[in-house]
Amino acid sequence: MQTILITGANRGIGFELTRHLLKDDVHIFASCRAPESAAALRDLAKQQPDKATIVQLDIDDEASIGAALKTVAAKVDALDILINNAGIGGGDGARILGKLTAAEVSQVISTNAVAPLVVTQAFRGLLKRGDNPRVVMISSGMGSLQRAAGRSYAYRMSKAAMNMAARVLAFDGEMAGITTVTVNPGWVQTDMGGPNAALKPEESGGALRALINGLTPADNGKFFQYDGSDLPW
Repeated sequence: MQTILITGANRGIGFELTRHLLKDDVHIFASCRAPESAAALRDLAKQQPDKATIVQLDIDDEASIGAALKTVAAKVDALDILINNAGIGGGDGARILGKLTAAEVSQVISTNAVAPLVVTQAFRGLLKRGDNPRVVMISSGMGSLQRAAGRSYAYRMSKAAMNMAARVLAFDGEMAGITTVTVNPGWVQTDMGGPNAALKPEESGGALRALINGLTPADNGKFFQYDGSDLPW
């Protein structure tokens, strides 16, 4: 049985990943900031209570990260997969030149790039004891420098920073034995992606499940498209 922690599991890509990975022999710690308002996730966990545990985790709060670590460590001795999925897009103050504010840009970068690094650091000990341990950073094609376009400054910057964090983790001796990758889930019809996105959530979730299950140490440090192809940095 694989043990998995997913951040931001209450909606969008995180929820779909939880739903798809529950088809495997797993126990998933499905985390989110406000479990009391995560009705769909609570319903999903009730359907398979032996395979899913909902964990309160605000990735911007180091005390919350520590509490989540204690919750997980009380139930399992090791973690096989950490999926850093939780993130934000930001409003006009983070997106549009002429309306940008330092506070909004900084918040998006902190949530999308700094917080996943801190979460990974916290759970490193459990991952070290995992079976084929993997850290999966859910990034974006918008984090690719070669594919850059206009607007969405903070989101693009945050995902490029997340990508760099993943690359550094992949080469850090303190992470030896843990495979770290970055993945673009595609443009998906979620609250963040919007209704005109190219992929339905179940399409992205199913493809990501296959990709994550197939990761090996040879993939360490790579940037993947959801279908398993390589993306340019």
